[in-house]
Amino acid sequence: MSILFIGKRFYTNRDAYSEKFGRIYQLPYYWSKKNPTSLWLIDYHTKEKINDQHDALNILSTPVLSILFFINIIKIILINKPKTIVGSGDCYIGIFAYILSKLCRSKFVFDVYDKYDTFSGYRNLGFKNLYQFLLQKADICFFASKKLQEDSENICQKTMLVPNGVDTNHFYPRDRNHSRTYFNLDKNNIYIGYFGSMEIERGIDDLISAVEILNKENRNIYLLLGGKKRKDLNFDHSFIHYLGNVKFNIVPTAMACCNILALPYRNSVFLDNASSCKIGEYISMGIPLVATNSNSLIFNKHLLNFKEHCLAKHSDPNDLKDKILLKLNKPKIHKQIYFITWEEISKKLNSF
Repeated sequence: MSILFIGKRFYTNRDAYSEKFGRIYQLPYYWSKKNPTSLWLIDYHTKEKINDQHDALNILSTPVLSILFFINIIKIILINKPKTIVGSGDCYIGIFAYILSKLCRSKFVFDVYDKYDTFSGYRNLGFKNLYQFLLQKADICFFASKKLQEDSENICQKTMLVPNGVDTNHFYPRDRNHSRTYFNLDKNNIYIGYFGSMEIERGIDDLISAVEILNKENRNIYLLLGGKKRKDLNFDHSFIHYLGNVKFNIVPTAMACCNILALPYRNSVFLDNASSCKIGEYISMGIPLVATNSNSLIFNKHLLNFKEHCLAKHSDPNDLKDKILLKLNKPKIHKQIYFITWEEISKKLNSF
């Protein structure tokens, strides 16, 4: 085994294993086509044990601190001895991967897709600064966003920008009417869509307020939502159609129902350093997009080619409403906007 990728099984309300979701699954999957690669998913939430194979990728999922968890550690140290160990998901998996790399005399790669020390559950575990310790000790650090990379370049031995990609076998343009039939939606209505996490900084509250104003002006305008609902969010409005926490395999069908897709992000320390998978997924659907001028989107090169009228002021429902209306009247699709696939990203990493 040349590469061992250790990551969280469940993150951003998705299951990396069953949904083949995100960088924790896609990066090792494409690496496995060129190099012997195994994916070890650490499960913080269930007691399910999985031993599977996807093409050339070996997949193991174990409950954290279970008997199988410790048995696998022994196998890795005594038998498998990977040349490179990648830790991704949070600082706890990072320090675990670092210690394992020392025991195996392997290279340690710290994959940073968010600023982990801003997570609500982050603890230093006796270190002065665990996050910075891992940045310093890694042989190379992967960063999902340019800002994360630039802020850490003076700390890390070596850095590489590894953005979140898009699975274009999953996210691609689809027939709107056929998609609406799947969800039993009115084909004559206008739907503004948002799909994903609904924390306050994601701006979902601003989007609800914006569409509420639009609905008062035009009763055929609705908000179509999918994702895990925040407990204090009020969806008890006639203009909101909530699909629930849509399974990942049908998210593109839900997106295809929409006239406009919205990215209403606000500014926050967490989001300013993030690289949302949703940006590339929205763009690859070929549906007009309205976004805010939040730092997390401005820093992301996917949106740098946007015309200024596409970007609403962040945290401003009225301006967001105006930009949505403008886009509805001129529903241009910005085909020149760039997005990158997981396969392309993995090819660039093959030289590494």
